[in-house]
Amino acid sequence: MAKTRISITIDDDIAKAIEMYYRDKVKAAVDKGEPIPKLSNIYEEIIEKGWDKYPKKK
Repeated sequence: MAKTRISITIDDDIAKAIEMYYRDKVKAAVDKGEPIPKLSNIYEEIIEKGWDKYPKKK
């Protein structure tokens, strides 16, 4: 699959939710002794699956 550079604009609520999701992934990786995921990979994952697939924390 060819990679394409994209630019997106997100609101503050979505940005905070993505940041918290990333922090949870980092914490889980540290707890398991695994490498810390790159933030760009997290965005790719979200774009591939769609943000609606991820649990929203309130």
